[in-house]
Amino acid sequence: MELRQLKYFVKSAEYLNFSVAAKHLYITQSTLSQQIKQLEFELGFELFLRNSRHISLTEAGEEFLPFARKTIQDAEDGVQRLYDLQNVKAGKLRVGVTYSLSTVLTEGVLEFIKVYPEIKLEVCYKTVNELFVLLRENKLDFILSYKPLFDAPDVDSMPLFENALAVVVSKEHPLASRKSMGLREIADLQLVLPSHDLQARMMLERLVQGKGIEYSSRLELNETNILLQMVSTGSYATILSTSAVFGNTRFKAIPIDEPGNVMEASLLSLKGAYQKSAAREFIKILLETEAVKRRLVNMSIDF
Repeated sequence: MELRQLKYFVKSAEYLNFSVAAKHLYITQSTLSQQIKQLEFELGFELFLRNSRHISLTEAGEEFLPFARKTIQDAEDGVQRLYDLQNVKAGKLRVGVTYSLSTVLTEGVLEFIKVYPEIKLEVCYKTVNELFVLLRENKLDFILSYKPLFDAPDVDSMPLFENALAVVVSKEHPLASRKSMGLREIADLQLVLPSHDLQARMMLERLVQGKGIEYSSRLELNETNILLQMVSTGSYATILSTSAVFGNTRFKAIPIDEPGNVMEASLLSLKGAYQKSAAREFIKILLETEAVKRRLVNMSIDF
């Protein structure tokens, strides 16, 4: 059994299509099929069910997949440790970030690529649920996100700052002078809301749970920038974290006055996973950015 065969198996399992997997592996389909068959012969089990149209994992394939992924990751971690021992500032760093915290990351990214030009930085913007899948598949080194509202015992959380859910309006909106708003008041607004897979919406649904409050939304989106474009017209309000518009003079974030309205921005990584020196350096840089420091000062959070 060879490491490349495990990589071929994992990639095929991801796409469930030998032709597509072969293209991503930069090999021919016949080479991929031959190597998968060789792996199956050595294991004594079929890993895929094949027919003329598609493939699917067998029960043995489903059981073997997480072990194959772990073996590949362990090998990559071993190589990374050797690079780190030699203090070689090279390789790749993969960072996931939720849409609402994208502005927090920008300054850190610019500083990191200036200090470490030889390290390839990959930044992935997705919902927290999508990012957790990638993290658990070892496709990300860490995530910048609000601490999830669901249990994640396999994930370590390093807090950055606390935040609150807010009604976001344009500076020209009649409510822009308000200092806070209650949950029931929001129901009367012309709303455009983040979709259910975004963390701000999950938090909103947790706050209203059991209170008999329903919101009518003219539009739901999983793209924060478009929501803010709608809000900028002055006709609509949305519900986001205050951090989503922090420092943006076009908008006013009106905190929602409700017990439990606390969101913890955190760096999330797999528990027990090897942390690259590049990841440690990136985190140091991020903690020193004005984007993080100003939020700590303005929100009176002790770190």
